[in-house]
Amino acid sequence: MGTRGRASAAASGLAQKLHVGAVALGAASVVRRTMPQRRRQWAQVVWKRFGAATDEVPSSSSRLTQQQSPRLSPCPGRLFAVCSAQQVRPATQLAAVQQDWTRRDQLLDIEREVQQLWDEHKAYEEDAPEEAVATEDKFFVTFPYPYMNGKLHLGHAFSITKAEFSARFQRLNGKRVLFPFAFHCTGMPIAAAALKLTECIAQREQQGGSSSSSSVAEAVEEEVSVEETPAGPAEFKGKKSKAVAKSGGLDQYDIMLALGIDEQEMPKFTDPTYWLQYFPPLAVRDMKKLGTAVDWRRSFITTDISPCYDAFIRWQFLKLKDKYLANGKRQSIFSVITQQPCADHDRAEGEGVNPQEYTLIKLRVKEVPAEWQTAIGDREVFLVAATLRPETMYGQTNCFVLPEGEYGFFQMKSGEVFVCTDRSALNLCYQDIGELRQSESGAQEPVCLLKKTGQELVGLPLQAPLAQYDTIFSLPMLTISMQKGTGIVTSVPAEAPDDYACLMDWKKRENWRGQYGVKEEWCQPFDVVEILDIPDSDSNSALAPAICQELKIESHKEKDKLAAAKKEVYQKGFYSGVMKVGPYAGKKVAEVKSVIRQELIEQGQAVPYFEPEAKVVARSGDECVVALCDQWYLKYSDEDWTKRVRNHVDNDFQMFSDSAMNNMTHAVGWLGDWACSRTFGLGTKLPWDEKWLIESLSDSTVYMAYYTVAHLIQTSMMPGEDAGAIRAVDLTEEVFDFVFCIKDKLPTDSAIPEQTLRKMRREFQFWYPVDLRCSGKDLIQNHLTMSLFNHAAVWEDSSLWPRAFYCNGHVMVDSEKMSKSKGNFLTLEDAIASYSADATRITCADSGDGLQDANFSREGCGKTILRLTTLQSWAEDAVAKLPTMRSGSFTFLDSIFDNEITICVNKAHAAYSGMVFSEALRSVWFDMENLRSQYSILSNGDVHASIVERLLEVQTLTLSPIAPHFCEHLWRKVLGKQSLVVRERWPTPPKAEDLVLARQYELIQGTLRGFRLQLEKLKNPKKKKKGEPQEPPPVLKRAVIFVAKAYKPWQIEVLKVLQKEELSPEFEPVDKEFMRRVREAPSLQGLSKADNKQLMPFASYVMTKEVKARGPEALELELPFDEGAMLRDLSEVCKLQLGLEELEIADAAEEHPLGFEQQREAAGPAKPQIAFFAQKPEPAAA
Repeated sequence: MGTRGRASAAASGLAQKLHVGAVALGAASVVRRTMPQRRRQWAQVVWKRFGAATDEVPSSSSRLTQQQSPRLSPCPGRLFAVCSAQQVRPATQLAAVQQDWTRRDQLLDIEREVQQLWDEHKAYEEDAPEEAVATEDKFFVTFPYPYMNGKLHLGHAFSITKAEFSARFQRLNGKRVLFPFAFHCTGMPIAAAALKLTECIAQREQQGGSSSSSSVAEAVEEEVSVEETPAGPAEFKGKKSKAVAKSGGLDQYDIMLALGIDEQEMPKFTDPTYWLQYFPPLAVRDMKKLGTAVDWRRSFITTDISPCYDAFIRWQFLKLKDKYLANGKRQSIFSVITQQPCADHDRAEGEGVNPQEYTLIKLRVKEVPAEWQTAIGDREVFLVAATLRPETMYGQTNCFVLPEGEYGFFQMKSGEVFVCTDRSALNLCYQDIGELRQSESGAQEPVCLLKKTGQELVGLPLQAPLAQYDTIFSLPMLTISMQKGTGIVTSVPAEAPDDYACLMDWKKRENWRGQYGVKEEWCQPFDVVEILDIPDSDSNSALAPAICQELKIESHKEKDKLAAAKKEVYQKGFYSGVMKVGPYAGKKVAEVKSVIRQELIEQGQAVPYFEPEAKVVARSGDECVVALCDQWYLKYSDEDWTKRVRNHVDNDFQMFSDSAMNNMTHAVGWLGDWACSRTFGLGTKLPWDEKWLIESLSDSTVYMAYYTVAHLIQTSMMPGEDAGAIRAVDLTEEVFDFVFCIKDKLPTDSAIPEQTLRKMRREFQFWYPVDLRCSGKDLIQNHLTMSLFNHAAVWEDSSLWPRAFYCNGHVMVDSEKMSKSKGNFLTLEDAIASYSADATRITCADSGDGLQDANFSREGCGKTILRLTTLQSWAEDAVAKLPTMRSGSFTFLDSIFDNEITICVNKAHAAYSGMVFSEALRSVWFDMENLRSQYSILSNGDVHASIVERLLEVQTLTLSPIAPHFCEHLWRKVLGKQSLVVRERWPTPPKAEDLVLARQYELIQGTLRGFRLQLEKLKNPKKKKKGEPQEPPPVLKRAVIFVAKAYKPWQIEVLKVLQKEELSPEFEPVDKEFMRRVREAPSLQGLSKADNKQLMPFASYVMTKEVKARGPEALELELPFDEGAMLRDLSEVCKLQLGLEELEIADAAEEHPLGFEQQREAAGPAKPQIAFFAQKPEPAAA
């Protein structure tokens, strides 16, 4: 049976075991009654492994008619790849049979209809004006083109919405908006995946066609624990096998199946170019379903498969060549499998990691054991230790090895033998220090003469460069990491807390010495050698021993304490240390560190050594090394270039947050030379040296300029569909120089008509510069910073450089990192199918802003479906009832709510402008919904038609950047407008925001809230003790509200004192001694005992509570409105809200015939007090 046959059979059996009909549905609850425990476990593992959005097996009983399921997630199709087509119907069919998705489907129907409407009107196709008017506002927003080695997922969508919301908001503000989009395919990932897939298919054929599906079944069986006791309903404990733990249980073939690729199609993906044909159209489809306002005419695919774009990248590098490009040998992160530098986008792990430079100290073995010499011969043997502090080598007392570690004796090109780990030996070989040879497998590997454990190296006599002792010995250290450095650690106990603690362990612990075979003469005679002096230090001894004593460190196994000690010692040693020994005694460490290092290297006692700062894994699957590569690199370290970019960032650039700006400033200053060429993968060839490809970050820095003319160059995004409007061969350097305003002279003898060239130039002149680029925060350190540098290199005129970047954090799903293994991975297609586009967009907006990681709540997204459809129903009902609603002049309550609508509009505009979309959503969604509810409640349903109509129109317009389909539907189908909402303008309030009305509304809401709580407390008195009769709750139908027109005289004086205090932007007193000034104020001396008792609490409350909440207005001596008159106007509202039959508004300054002295005394401006009573009480005694 062939591969496909076996796969089909295995999948069919697996489908039967898993009750696939239920699993594929992907909704809310487990079929607990009908599915045995073991089968539930199998189903959960497969469901989780193949990326469904829930770890629960759905039942047919869950519904979504009135209440949205919090875990709603139809199967995205991954599971069908491992299930027989005969066994499984599409999820949509199953959903139709077993689920009621009425509300969600209602939204999806609206979205399909609206998207068709936008296509018919070409709503987002924008061109520069025929005559580019300088005064016409434009907005050009871009997003880093996503990589096309799979489908777009929720992480892409979250970041894309930042650009999308901005584009729609700026369009509402009357600007001509361009939001183009393209797809990235250059670099390693696609080529590496195609190579892996080729190997997987070959392995399957060699193994007789063993299917992926059966391997998946085996992986499932291995992952399900035999432990049958679940942790809770539908939960169980699992344990991964070693194979599963190492590989995730899926090879490239399985991954492709999980992406929904049919096995019949699989061989096509061994050709990297087929990925370029397959995935970009799917991305366009999903982006359109999301409702993005993209001008798709300008889309393109990168690599030389798009010849015109390829010509643009070649032009860019011709602009860079003379001044900013160089060729030579550079230390670079390097993939051994692909034999080329591994840039950030070529990495599966370790993005942002750079080469770390060490000094490799050569510790000569003075007496090589005779039994080793057969393998080694008469070569000199060195234990080699990587250090960042070569200036401290004067203080060496020994060196350390890991007893259970494996060490090799590797042959160097110098003829010497270095003892170190395999990993560090490989680094040495690729830095032209060690020798490589071809292994039996054909791979290149270091020449290893001998292998020994660390325990076998213990006790070796060594000669250490610069050491005060003629001979030192190797000792065990139990905490050495074999994944960092060489596995050999040279010991300087004066300046390294770890070294000191470990040496003391061997000196003091006789039982340890016995266990590890350490002789006393190897450690006892070696005292700490003080090598640095720290001016102004509290201790006269060396730093490391002093801090170990201070922190009471008893052993070198106390890692946490030692880490803290190490940080402090190293900082003091480098920045404050002065040499006490050697020829540089009296010199600062910072001055002589590099000099001492260079002398060690020149004298043959050390060599330069590099390795990655942290682990880096290439997309090809191998752990990277640092290699000395002959390559082209961009000179980002150029001082003049850096200065120009820094000046732009400091003066003409926006990042929307201080933390993002700080990160950008740091990246500009520290971006070093960057390897920009490679020999493997997809991409554009260097124009002058075509053996090199341009790496995938370096070709992605100024392509925004290509967007401005792409629609004039091509007629289709997909290569091969047409010849394009312009031939690539005609896009010469002179043509691009003219189009992109490098030169003003028209190119001579161009095959492109002059009219077309001028139109292309006009497009660039109108749209450039980029007004906003939205991206994830991880691109600050490379792509975004490189974009600024490359703009500065190509265009001398800084007015053409990007104006703003917005960076967001990563998005989590249900407060966990999105992961297939956790069952919370969502492709964009999944999210839209499960929740609708607009519910997904709203949840993205609500998830968070800024650099902090955001959280996409699936439960919240489900609830949004209900909120949207409820709003639609209310809008339809309200519009139908508009003719019957009250009209004419506004009441006081009408005016208040009309003003509150204006406040929401203004707050939303400020939030959209500041890229704080969660706040914008709050204003246009939650706050307006609350206004609608409060207006109806406070007016007892007697609403004004104009207020309701304005609320509907304003909410539709201001919500449209976030939920455009829904708002387009409301605008045209409910409100009956003829225009497109996406071509409307931001609502202009009929009059300015009234701060007094806003204060009154705030007072009304706060007062009624407080009164309701007080009434509730009176109606529900505390229960009496057991046995005591419980009185029935009082029936409170009458009340008096006491209003104070002014503060008491002493309160006025307190406010006058506080008015003089300076406030911070957060409305907090700058000087925390404000209470002392209140206490000592001359105007507040001689108060009565009763007033004096209230003085300080009043001042503290006003400043820490009132001012903090309302700002300086809280210190006003009187209200800007008549509080009593306002409450009298609203007395009927108050009675209705509090369930009263009688209500009196009284002046707190006047005695009341019924008494209530406590309430009168407590009343103050904007703080009315209420007294409830069951019946009219007798007047107070005279």
